[in-house]
Amino acid sequence: MALMLINQVTFAYEGSYDDVFTGLTCQLDTRWRLGLIGRNGRGKTTLLRLLAGELHAQGSITMPLAPVMFPFPIINAEQSAMAVMLACAPQTPAWQLELEASLLNIGEETLQRPYATLSRGEQTKAQLAALFAREDTYPLIDEPTNHLDLTGREMVADYLAGKDGFLLVSHDRAFLNRCIDHTLSLNRTTAMVQRGDFDLWEREFTRKNESEQARNQQIQKDVARLTQSARQKAEWSKRTEKAKYHVKPSEAAVADRGYIGARAAAMMKRSLNVQARIDRQIEEKRTLMQDLERVGELKLFPLEHPKRQYMEVVDGFVRYDGRTICEGIQINVTRGARIALMGRNGAGKSSILRGLCGAGNALMGDVRIASGLKVSYVPQSTDHLRGSLRSFIQENDVDETLFKAILRNMDFGREQFDKAIEHYSEGQKKKLMLARSLCEQAHLYVWDEPLNYLDVFSRMQLETLILSASPTMVLVEHDRAFLDRVCTQTIDLDGFTKS
Repeated sequence: MALMLINQVTFAYEGSYDDVFTGLTCQLDTRWRLGLIGRNGRGKTTLLRLLAGELHAQGSITMPLAPVMFPFPIINAEQSAMAVMLACAPQTPAWQLELEASLLNIGEETLQRPYATLSRGEQTKAQLAALFAREDTYPLIDEPTNHLDLTGREMVADYLAGKDGFLLVSHDRAFLNRCIDHTLSLNRTTAMVQRGDFDLWEREFTRKNESEQARNQQIQKDVARLTQSARQKAEWSKRTEKAKYHVKPSEAAVADRGYIGARAAAMMKRSLNVQARIDRQIEEKRTLMQDLERVGELKLFPLEHPKRQYMEVVDGFVRYDGRTICEGIQINVTRGARIALMGRNGAGKSSILRGLCGAGNALMGDVRIASGLKVSYVPQSTDHLRGSLRSFIQENDVDETLFKAILRNMDFGREQFDKAIEHYSEGQKKKLMLARSLCEQAHLYVWDEPLNYLDVFSRMQLETLILSASPTMVLVEHDRAFLDRVCTQTIDLDGFTKS
C-alpha cells in the first residue's frame, strides 16, 4: 500500500478573505481511481496544486510517488503532437507514447500534425496519453472532460478505468461512474472519502444530509433555548452588580457594604461563568451545523410567445473558414421543447446556437424566427469576464437583488461579491452567466455548454429548475445524465456533417 498523507493542511491565497483549507487531514491510497468532487470554490484545483508542489501550505503532505499534473503547460503548440507529448513525458520512448495514443484512437498521422491544428478533444487525449506513458508517477487530472464530446468522454472514461491509481477532478456524473472506484468530497468543513462510484456517494450524501437536516432542527432549538438562557443570566448579572450601589435609605445604617459588595462580586463571577459555559455550548452546537450542504431552489419565469412555433431551420448549413461544416440541418423549436444539439467537436454546434440568437454569420439557409421572440443566451466561453461584480450587473441591466440571491442559492459566498471577476474560479464565472440568464424573462433560452466547470450540486439544481419551470430551450451539453433528465429531443449533427 502506497499512502498519500495530508495532515493538518491550512492554506489561503495571498490577500484572500479566508482560508481555502483549515486543518485538512485525510489518508489516500495512490492505487485508487479516485474522483475528487465538491462545490465550486471549495478548493479542488488548489488541492491538486498543493499535491503537485506548485503551492505551499502549513501542515504536511507526504507523496510516495512523484506527482504530475494534467493539463500540461504547452510551450510550443506549433510543434508536432508527438514532439509536444515527448516534452510532456521526457525520457519516455516514442513507441510507448504511440501505444498510449492508440488506446485513445489517436493515429500516427494525427501525431505528426502540428499540435495547434488538433481539435481541443484531440489535444486532451494526447496529453492524457503522455501523462500515463510516464512511469513511477502519480497523475493529478483536473477536469479533462471540458473539451470532449459525448463519444470522447466515454472513450476517455473507459481508458481511465483501465488505469491503476490517479486523482481526478470532474463534475460529469456519468463519466465518474464509468471510471472511478473511490470518491473524495470536499465538504464545508471536512473531507470525506468513500468507496464506490458517484452514484454510491450521492446516495450516502442524500442519506447523511437528510439525517443532518433533522439533527440541525433540534440543534437550532437548543441554540435558541441556550441563547434565551444566556440573556436571562446576563440580566441577572446586571441586577446583582447594580445591587451594590442601591441600598434603601432605611437599611443604609445597618447595611454592611463590604458584605454586600463581596456577595455581589461572587454572584457576578458565578453569573459570568454560567454565561461563558452557555456561549461555549452555543458555539459547539453551531459548529455541528457547518458541514451540511444546502442545495437551494432556483426559480425561472419564462415568457410564453403567442405563436406555438418559436423558430425553424429548414435546409440550414454551417460554413466558415471557406468550407461547409454541415448541411441539410432541420430544427423545429416549438413552445416547451428542450432540444439538445449533439455531435463531435467541430460539428458546428456553437455556430448554430449563435445563429439562432442572430449573432455570427456561419449559420445559413432558411432560418425562420417568430416576430418579437426574446432570447436569453449563455455563451460557452467566460474569457471575456473582467472587472467588478457591480459593473457586470450594470452592464447586463439585471436586478441586483435577484441576481445576488440566485448566486447565493448556488453556494456563491457573499465574500466573493467584493472580488474582481478575473479572480473567480471557472465554475464561479459560469455561475455568473447562468444567474444573468435566470434573471432574464425570455421566450427561448439558448445555452452553450452551461455545465462546463459547474459543480455537481449546481447541475442537480439546474435539472430541478428546468423540470419545474419547463422553459423552451436549445442547448449544447455533453453531460449524459443531465441530457437524459431534462431534454425532450436531441439532434445529432453528425448526421448532417459534410463528408
